[in-house]
Formats: sequence, C-alpha cells, structure tokens
Amino acid sequence: MAEPETQNGYLDVGGSFLRELPSSIERYTYEGECSFLRIFNLKLNPRESPGNEKNNFILFHTSREMIETLLNPDDESTTLAKNCSSFDLDEELILIKMPSPEHSAAISAVDHAIMAALLPMGLFDSLDGYPNATIQGQTRGKQPDHGWGSIRPPPGYKRTPSVVLEVAWSKSDSKLNSDVRFWLAPDDGNAKTCLTLTVDKRRPAIRIENWRLQNGRDHRFQMIHVTKLSNHITVTNDPLLIPFEDLFLRAPSTPAERDIEISHQALQVIAEKIWDVQGY
Repeated sequence: MAEPETQNGYLDVGGSFLRELPSSIERYTYEGECSFLRIFNLKLNPRESPGNEKNNFILFHTSREMIETLLNPDDESTTLAKNCSSFDLDEELILIKMPSPEHSAAISAVDHAIMAALLPMGLFDSLDGYPNATIQGQTRGKQPDHGWGSIRPPPGYKRTPSVVLEVAWSKSDSKLNSDVRFWLAPDDGNAKTCLTLTVDKRRPAIRIENWRLQNGRDHRFQMIHVTKLSNHITVTNDPLLIPFEDLFLRAPSTPAERDIEISHQALQVIAEKIWDVQGY
C-alpha cells in the first residue's frame, strides 16, 4: 500500500473539492432520475473481469439549481440523496457513493471499537452517531462514513460530528485528502479529528490515519498499518489516540475520563472484520 503524499505530515493547502478526483472515478452528466438509476444499478452490480476493478464512486455534473432541488432536505429518501457522498454548488458536481459489504464492515468495526473504549469512562450513552448525515458548509457538503459528537455540545457548538471517519480503497488518496480538507475546515465540516481508513484490495492490509489541525493546517498526527502475512498480523504505531476534548468538546471532568485509545488488539479486530468480508 503506497504511502500518502504529504509534506512533513501536512496536506497541501487549497485544491479542488471534487474536480480533481482520480480518473478512475467515472463521470456522467445528470439527465434525470431514470438515467441516474440506470447508471447507479449498473455500477452497483458490475461485470467482473480481470483488470476491471469496481470503483465505489460515481461523479455527476449538473446545475447548481438542480443540486439544490435533488438534495432537498424535505425529500431525503431518494436513492440519490441517500447515496450522496459529497456535493459542490460552485463546481456543480455531485459524488455518489456505492455501498459495499467491505465498506460497511469497516465502518461498523471502527464504531464498535470507539464505543467499547468509552465503556470504562461511563460515557457510552453520551455520544450521538452520525452515519451518513449530510453536513453542509457554505457552498458544499458531505456525508461522513460515520461521525461522533457529544449529545449535549457546549454553548456555541452545533450538533454536528466532532470526530469523523472516511473509508476508501487503495489508490484513493486524492479522494481522502479532499475529505480531510472538508472536515477540518472551520467553514465546512468544522470537525476536530478526521480519521481515514484505507483498505488494500489486493492483500490483507489497512492503513488508518489520524488528522487534526495544527497551526491552521491539516496535519497527520498518526499513521497506523495493520497487515497479515502467513497468518501473522502486524500492527504498527498503536494505539490509535483520539483526544477527549476533540470528541466531547470539553476537558475531562472525572478521573475516569481520558483520551480515547483504540488498542493493539482492537485495531487487529477492526482489520480482521474487514478481511473476513474480503475473504482473506
């Protein structure tokens, strides 16, 4: 699994939100619901062939007005609205996410690990979950694969996720970098921590990155690899650490409250749940 391109752990400033996504993501013009559903169903069940890898995203171009109509909050039950990963009104683009068992397994495993880490603190019921909740910035919006935030955020904070998770496949770093920029931007996602989990399609290996703002820039504080070779699992740079204040937007108030640690064993379990679905 290739290492992501950064400068001293920092992402480059700026960059297009959706226009510069990998060329492997197919592009279409939105031509109505019937055409969209035909393309969506075709990509949901692609013909398998050597060298033809399934991509989990489709990019559609349409007008700003059409995006606002399609993503009307009064009608979030449509296939497009439920599977909209991101949109940009200025760039007139909608990114559609294709559901998959591997993707769902990764999200569920990380959510379980975080909630289990909160049990000893007595805070299991103090979080709201944000699976696929659309968070809108000034002219663009995103759904995290999952997000977590305090049920009772402090005054001045909205009820939005303060920690988010994005899952992707290998060769998708430009997509993940775009996600990180959105989530940590104060005018957009305004999250405190963005976790990214990259799954290798060709071998049992995952990479987890832990991103936060530092000096006003997106900085990677951790990069963890979990790999398996000949039934031996290796975990590097554990545990995964999520600052308590990033998750609950307040300082710890009891001796039991501390930074959230996803242990060596928990990271191994996350990887194994993904590999089980992949068949490794």
